[in-house]
Amino acid sequence: MKKFFLVAFIALGIGFTACDDNEDLARVGVIEDSQPSAVNQAKGFYVANEDWFGHDYGTVNYFKVNGNGYDVVYRAYRAANEDEILGTTTQFGTTWGDNIYLVSKQNNRLVVADANTLKKKAVFTDIGGDGRSFVGVDDKLGYIGHSNGIRQFDITNLQLGDPVAGIEGQMGAMCYAEGRVFALTQAKVYVIDVATNAVEKTLDGSFNTLTRSKDGIVWIATVDKFLKVNPLTLEEELIDYPGGMKVGSSWGAWNAGSFCASTQKNVLYWGKGGGWSTTGIVKYDIDTQEVNTEFYTLGKHENKSLSFYGAGFRVDPITDCVVATVARGYENYNWIYIINPDGSLKKEIDVLGGGESNTDGYYWFPAVPFFEDANTPEILINQILVAPGETKTFDLKEKIVDADNTSASIIRKVEFAENNLVTYSLKEGILSVTAKENTGNTECKVIAISNGKKVEKKVRVDVGFDK
Repeated sequence: MKKFFLVAFIALGIGFTACDDNEDLARVGVIEDSQPSAVNQAKGFYVANEDWFGHDYGTVNYFKVNGNGYDVVYRAYRAANEDEILGTTTQFGTTWGDNIYLVSKQNNRLVVADANTLKKKAVFTDIGGDGRSFVGVDDKLGYIGHSNGIRQFDITNLQLGDPVAGIEGQMGAMCYAEGRVFALTQAKVYVIDVATNAVEKTLDGSFNTLTRSKDGIVWIATVDKFLKVNPLTLEEELIDYPGGMKVGSSWGAWNAGSFCASTQKNVLYWGKGGGWSTTGIVKYDIDTQEVNTEFYTLGKHENKSLSFYGAGFRVDPITDCVVATVARGYENYNWIYIINPDGSLKKEIDVLGGGESNTDGYYWFPAVPFFEDANTPEILINQILVAPGETKTFDLKEKIVDADNTSASIIRKVEFAENNLVTYSLKEGILSVTAKENTGNTECKVIAISNGKKVEKKVRVDVGFDK
């Protein structure tokens, strides 16, 4: 990232303490904020597979970009780790920080691998129940959902943490928002205060799944309506399903479900009809309230119907394309469809992987696509400049960015050095700084955590006047 330091500061008598209210010392050079770096495109994406129950353990395939096409690395975790396997019926995968988390229903229920190499970091056979899903909180903490509840995961030490008291039964979808984990079961949504690892609030009802939209709202799919929850205030609102298109259930033999959100637009997607084998995708624009019930509909292959298997699809956080897992019934015919945001088909990838040369079809039973984290958060602010006695605000939602995450999902913190120059507060991403009557400079540390990656930056704090 290119930084511009326009004016050197006078060294004598300034340091990082208050100065005399001298006109020369009070005049401060302005340091312009940085511009965002060019977006890094991902090198590829992953699909976690249940794989062929009774014949093999779970697997993960990697689809590596090669020009306008993709090279498929089949059974990529095994390729990176000799004699290592995932658990039985791998049902969930995600990238968080430096790790990939692969969750299976049995045996090696949680596998943690290096996000860059897929090399094994840790394997857990007992997590408290059969594996369901993982959600990250920050660079140090995550939560593991299983068939008997939910527990913390210590990312720093790669160790299982404490369970959340009072939660029992099969856990489903989870998301983190504003210091809280929203964890869903069929009959309850538990709102967990991360600071105390305790249930703060419980929502009762009949629930299918949930996701968080670009604007930060948590959307919970009930059996007959959407329940919108503001994660800051916990204010609730029930609305009818747009166009009458319900989000279906993925309980029973649980999968991660099709309900998902774009990081680039305030848009939701879900499968028509729900369940394990949907044939169409619904797109809902939250801002315009327009619903497209025919965003994409599958056809046939050799006169046999195609369906989105498992969770079915997810939205690429950089390209905004829908990446879908397509199968022909319960047969050894599998494809990846990459669908443009306008609903046109961009790419169709044959997923083979059977036979000694990997050129035959195979019963992959795909579970869920997931993506690399190709960009780190960037802190653009380089200076906090306020006049004596002035209060000034800085919108860190605009000054801290991440190309493959929503602004609402970035954790922002500031730490000011001890000083007698300013007081400050940070609320909902807005930093408010009030200068006292002295002139001089100090510094603050700005912290950003996004998709499990943490960056820090020391920023000058100047009390004076523009030169």
